[in-house]
Amino acid sequence: MLGFTKSHGLLVLASFGFSFILVFSTMLKNVGVSSLQQVFYRVTLALPLIFLLIKGKFKLEKGDLQYFVLIGLVFSAFLLSALTSIVFGCPIAVSVALIYTQPLFTALLAALSGKERLTLKKLIIVVVGFLGVLLVSGALTEPLSNLNVTGVGFAFTAGFLYAVYLYLKRVRKTGYTPLQALFNTFMFSALCTVFLGSVLRLFIANPGFVGFSTPNLHQFALLFLFAAFSTVFPYGLLNYVKPSEVSPTTEGTILLLDPLLHNLWAVLIFQQYIPPIRYFGVGLILLSAAAMLRVKGG
Repeated sequence: MLGFTKSHGLLVLASFGFSFILVFSTMLKNVGVSSLQQVFYRVTLALPLIFLLIKGKFKLEKGDLQYFVLIGLVFSAFLLSALTSIVFGCPIAVSVALIYTQPLFTALLAALSGKERLTLKKLIIVVVGFLGVLLVSGALTEPLSNLNVTGVGFAFTAGFLYAVYLYLKRVRKTGYTPLQALFNTFMFSALCTVFLGSVLRLFIANPGFVGFSTPNLHQFALLFLFAAFSTVFPYGLLNYVKPSEVSPTTEGTILLLDPLLHNLWAVLIFQQYIPPIRYFGVGLILLSAAAMLRVKGG
């Protein structure tokens, strides 16, 4: 038994960095930065920092162009859905819980694609997770008029898109280091964000969603911290985690610290509280996510 290794510590630190994503998003929303701007600046400001980490060793083969365009588009849509849930007033605890329905969607996608069989154990885990979704969204406990349908819808969509992104990431082309692949993903994600924004602005006028303007100094400082501390820092750390020291199951379980810390910051920084029954829903979703990881690991 290896015990607590350097790789375990790196995963804890990465979780800490990831746990501020929706905190920064809420801060940026409060100073007038739209979710579209948040996504665009997050990935574009991260690009030069990642370029430094790969020591300028950029790589993109012509035959892989279609793959990176696709994963860039999915990643952009995932980020936009997740951050837009905050813009539409979804509490951090609810948003992060719904985003972490990803393992449930991953299991369903694997079953539908024929890659894995949906066993009875996995089906029970999925059902428990979606019961958590109904509780955390308030659908089972609150009048329909009280539900934040738009915000919840975006967060739930983000969970699905996160699963699609991870599926594409697992089938990525060989010959790239993780950070080279991340650089290419972010590069095309920036372009795809511009494309998505242009299309959405034809149909939507909500400035909190699709507004775009030159950020002032305060806004730019928050955007840079968002890109550096909650993007490059955790992704960079994950690059140094050694598979020989941490199994995929343990890695996934440690990264569940992210939603737990998100809930803590929501209370400590923004005094965001949700009814106890919704916290029970959060617990069910995270429990099902951890259980799905164990099932896959076993």
